[in-house]
Amino acid sequence: MTPVPDAPAPPTRPLLLLIADDLLFPSRIREAVKPLGLDLRVVATEAAARAVFASALPLPRAVLVNLNARRLDPAALIRALKADPATASVPLLAFAGHVETAKHEAARAAGADMVAANSSVSLHLGKLLDRLWAGEHSAAANDAVVEITDAAR
Repeated sequence: MTPVPDAPAPPTRPLLLLIADDLLFPSRIREAVKPLGLDLRVVATEAAARAVFASALPLPRAVLVNLNARRLDPAALIRALKADPATASVPLLAFAGHVETAKHEAARAAGADMVAANSSVSLHLGKLLDRLWAGEHSAAANDAVVEITDAAR
């Protein structure tokens, strides 16, 4: 009898999916994720993001979307992920510079669960994820961008 090879083991750490097409933010996020016990997967296109959802079990614990991505339409991607029953329940954090209010508003309108400033994401990712996983949302058009400062520790 020929032994059957073992199936690949599922990931032992939760997956965080980052959708970004630059070099700066993935490196910042990678550093911020290290102490959180998460695996990070970075993709630059909507097709690559959908492939992660199609192949990753369990689903990513959260999705981060860089609203400055140029290889895709971030708001359209957020809208598509939140409209798809297979991905709608995955918490989604969108981020851009604190003065990029049009991008923040577009992300909220598209269904992002939380919108944050770049600086908060790179410096306080763990706190933002805790708030996101606790069900905190900033999706209303009149909500401010979530800012976490050193004073808010």
